[in-house]
Amino acid sequence: MLLRRVLFYVLMILTSAVMLSACTALQTPTKPASVKPASPYQKQFTEDVPSVCAAANRALLGDGYLTEPVVNDKLKGRKSYRIDSEHTAVVDMTVTCLANPDGGSSVYANGLRTIFEMKKSSTSASVGVSVFGSLSLPIGQSADSMVKTTEETISEREFYAAFFSALENSLSGTRPKKDTSSPAP
Repeated sequence: MLLRRVLFYVLMILTSAVMLSACTALQTPTKPASVKPASPYQKQFTEDVPSVCAAANRALLGDGYLTEPVVNDKLKGRKSYRIDSEHTAVVDMTVTCLANPDGGSSVYANGLRTIFEMKKSSTSASVGVSVFGSLSLPIGQSADSMVKTTEETISEREFYAAFFSALENSLSGTRPKKDTSSPAP
């Protein structure tokens, strides 16, 4: 009787294992492991690093960012805006320009969005009289303060596509114009 029960359990375990391996074999991967989508955080340009960094600075300034001077081919910009009456957002952009070994340059951009919420706190005043003890009176003062609620790297592809488009437009304004006039006879 015990032998039958052990054989039954062994048979159940083997059947389960075969069924699980069959299910696993039927699954097809959704993407090949070697194929990665293009990163939204980078773009390559044919221009040199100083030209591309200057164009990135103009693109950020054109979108309302306050920028810091370019240091070691790295540019930082900051922009604040109000979401609603209680929330404010700050976007910190970091742009790095690197020379490519085969010429041209690559630009890497990263945006960090921080959300702040307005918090109100009321204060009261205390009056101390030695005979009676202390007495706390609400005077009605309130203090507003901004409290950080969220901080995250911006991952929306559209955000970076708009930045790189503005950078490209800024670069096209500085590229030498091709002479399209016809030669004089």
